[in-house]
Amino acid sequence: MSKYFGTDGFRGEANVGLTVDHAYKIGRFLGYYYGKEHKCSVVIGKDTRRSSYMYECALTAGLTSSGADVYLMHVTTTPSVSYIARTDSFDFGIMITASHNPYHDNGIKLINSSGEKMQPYVIDEVEKYLDGLIPEAPYAVGSDIGRAIDYAAGRNRYIGYLISLATHSYKGMRIGLDCANGSTWQIAKSIFETLGAETYVLREQTGSGSRDLSSLTLPAAQSPGGGSDAAFTLMADATEKGLIRFLKNGRTVLIHALPDALTGAYGLVAAPGTALTASNLTLDSDRGVLKELKQKNPVFEHDSFMRHW
Repeated sequence: MSKYFGTDGFRGEANVGLTVDHAYKIGRFLGYYYGKEHKCSVVIGKDTRRSSYMYECALTAGLTSSGADVYLMHVTTTPSVSYIARTDSFDFGIMITASHNPYHDNGIKLINSSGEKMQPYVIDEVEKYLDGLIPEAPYAVGSDIGRAIDYAAGRNRYIGYLISLATHSYKGMRIGLDCANGSTWQIAKSIFETLGAETYVLREQTGSGSRDLSSLTLPAAQSPGGGSDAAFTLMADATEKGLIRFLKNGRTVLIHALPDALTGAYGLVAAPGTALTASNLTLDSDRGVLKELKQKNPVFEHDSFMRHW
């Protein structure tokens, strides 16, 4: 069993369970490991947590000092890093996020060149390096030192990919998007507007970053979109842990904060003047909703990281 990396990467409270030194060493080892026979290239994305910028810098320093070229997608989603790592032939990808965890936590997800989770034998080597069980990786010198390269174009290409999956136009629809201060805040509006929707955005990026659920409470009668008469509200920060629930009628989205893990409240409205919905869904109804989503959107069937929006 892994000491540091769980099923969803290396997670912990920023600079407590997961420190900046951990990030630097992970970069040092992976840059060396994948660069033994050629110039290594890696793509990195991050969520909106304050600490994500710190980890991005630490990983970049470790990777470039071991000779790797680092392509920075900046604030983006895990599926986008998975997609770009695969389609743009990177040696691997890294996503800095702790998904559903509280905003003061963070995490490092390692993604292989196929866009899937990193192979266990590579994770084992990373952990040995973190524990000092294998020799220090050599530093790159001179022209072998890696570069840090802006790669916002990769995020834009992913947006184009998502748009291409749409099966109909949203022209004439008014849609409220609650990005939950999360990674989709730079992506969601562009997608829906390109598909023809009149889009209203709530809670774009703030200082705390994603998953600070205390900022997600809405009064029951508040209209999404700041006074607009948006037809429905979509929370664009779903996770596999089920904090975001889609009701079967397709009109209401609710947030469920586990009292022993997160602080906050239930919090979205379906339409202007409607009452706040705050009921738990059963496991069976959850499965029904996910099945319906899979039928409507092929991404859920073919992209293993879609549950980590």
